[in-house]
Amino acid sequence: MSNIITRKLFLALVLATFCNISYSQEARKVAESHFPVSVQLSPVPSGPGWRDKSITPGDSVLRETVDNFIGHGVTHICTSNPEKMKDALEYAQSLGMQIDFLSGGAELFHRETPPAHSVFTEEYFKEMSANIPGRFGAVKGIGNPYCIFPFMDEPFHADTMSFDLREPARKAFEESYGYPMPESFTEARKDPRKYLDFINFQSSTFAVAWKSIYEEIKKLDPRPLVTMTHDSHNSLGGGAGSNAVWAVDDVFHWGADFADLFVYDIYPYTAEDYRVGESGLVYRPRMSQFHWTIAQMRNLTATYGKKLGFWVGTFNPTWFSRFQDDTRRNQYWMEREMAYSAIAGGADYLITGFNVPVDARHWEDFGEGMNVIQKRGGEITRTEVPKAKACFLFPRTQHILTSREYMNVALTFELCMRAFGEIDVIHEEQVTDSDLLGYEIIILADVEILDKAAAGAIREFVRKGGTVIADCVPGQDECLEPMGIMNEVFGVSYAETGRVRQVGQWIPATTAEPFWLFVDDWKAPEKTFDSAGDFKVVSPRYCVPQKAAVDRSMASGKPLLMKNKLGKGRAYLFGFCLQDTYLQTFIEEDSEGRAALQKLVADVFGQTGVKPSAYSSNPDVEVALRKGKSKAFALVINHEAENPAAQLTLSDLGFRVGQVIDVQTGEQIPFKRSGKSVSIEVCPSLESEGGITRLLEILP
Repeated sequence: MSNIITRKLFLALVLATFCNISYSQEARKVAESHFPVSVQLSPVPSGPGWRDKSITPGDSVLRETVDNFIGHGVTHICTSNPEKMKDALEYAQSLGMQIDFLSGGAELFHRETPPAHSVFTEEYFKEMSANIPGRFGAVKGIGNPYCIFPFMDEPFHADTMSFDLREPARKAFEESYGYPMPESFTEARKDPRKYLDFINFQSSTFAVAWKSIYEEIKKLDPRPLVTMTHDSHNSLGGGAGSNAVWAVDDVFHWGADFADLFVYDIYPYTAEDYRVGESGLVYRPRMSQFHWTIAQMRNLTATYGKKLGFWVGTFNPTWFSRFQDDTRRNQYWMEREMAYSAIAGGADYLITGFNVPVDARHWEDFGEGMNVIQKRGGEITRTEVPKAKACFLFPRTQHILTSREYMNVALTFELCMRAFGEIDVIHEEQVTDSDLLGYEIIILADVEILDKAAAGAIREFVRKGGTVIADCVPGQDECLEPMGIMNEVFGVSYAETGRVRQVGQWIPATTAEPFWLFVDDWKAPEKTFDSAGDFKVVSPRYCVPQKAAVDRSMASGKPLLMKNKLGKGRAYLFGFCLQDTYLQTFIEEDSEGRAALQKLVADVFGQTGVKPSAYSSNPDVEVALRKGKSKAFALVINHEAENPAAQLTLSDLGFRVGQVIDVQTGEQIPFKRSGKSVSIEVCPSLESEGGITRLLEILP
């Protein structure tokens, strides 16, 4: 209890005095083995240092600011003008800090336009390479650089105007595909197969440019990690709205050998999280979009052997000033929540965007959290998120052919993750054989269109003993032709695929009236309902079982859950849309219905006999495992639980557990062994020391 009181008094004093309470004015040094945390050189809201943008900071103020950063667990400074901040950066480096060089746009084209010269010409290469020394030459003067951002920020096709339809591109297309490139986007749309080729090729123009830039940067200075920033537009499987003409690609296609570090950003509940339609009105479950996207990014970086980083959105008017309201101000723990969630998801680098939080409580709580991380620092980066036993399919073919958002499926991902534990994402193009990269379960959510080869691989996966769980039966192939492969897998003769169609994006505001982006006259979508007794079913999908057994039915008599045995494996089919039904429990604040739905989904996973490496008994408290050869870390995050008590189950650690240590307090945590698993009782809350997060060290 004394620790709780101390923490509350500390926060009160911070708010009252804005003075440096917990951090000495004496310069602290960054440990050689640290977890990379980067900020821009900006004012700080508490402690000594630069608090006011209107003043011209002198050397002493900048040094105090650097000291403040280090005192808050920050190890890097990111700058776009290292020469202007030379003295401050040299001081920072003398204390062991590293420098990140933020520039960008070296590929010479924008989201709406291609470059002046086609990337398939020598003229393009000459113009691009001539710009590199002047734009990025300053990196050579940095003594301790960590990374460099040479690419356009958050690349995506903002419109088809960015497509290259010129003769060099046409020649390159025909050489790649063996037939003439369609004359226009409209022409390409007439043939599904040609359209997929057309989009893939247009996306490749970015990658061609990036590859040449990467090579030039490495010639200029091989030391810094070349960094690419992706964002929620293309990692969600949708554009900035429900019409995916924006961001027609996905990050998996933009993840090859033109970068060493992939950093991405999404701004969950602090700004837009890019849920569309009525789901944009409901901010719970928090972090659903985040979990869906970081799983995609983890797949990308693991596939290509790259590092993963994350931009931590901060309470800061530089980013999305319309969201600086009292609700988010009082969520002073949100930066720590995002940072810990990112590390739990596999990130080995954090950067705040763009400046530090302007609220003292936010800054102090973030600093407290980062200092806990720095207690183990580089040890954490030498661990990794273990491969999950279950994976979610990203249906690229459907995403491209329908030009329709696939982002709200993140709600289904969140439901399954909370019911089962850790879940990875597998890209459709990775489904090349019946091994499915070694996963034991594959989940298909709202997949209506599926590449025929991928469908065949999933069928063989089940025959060999794998499990597929779905709420929709893909009935069309990549040419939009009828396909019966998945009917065989699920043992049905007919299955509907309808769901609530979402339109537009809700933009809340504090200084103006909220509005709907991309639509002039938004109307709530029409819904169809049924009942499963304990919860309301939204978007029931009529299915006709053929070989499948009906496990449970809805009030109407429609199958709620069906099971089918195929070879050595099994297929489970929910007879309704999971995301629509899950969202409805939040719209109606139906906690009992949500618990019943979660139990249904958890029961299905339980029937598979597959156990996750990390599981939390409380669906609102996340636990994630990072494993090394001789130790592991468990990150525990309370996302929204009013009752945060949870039993954590950790398995497949690779060693017999001897100690569990709370890294913040240094105290040993009791645990129980059961076979190869251990269970731990935790209760992360705002009223407890450490707040809503825990970092647990697991030792032999």
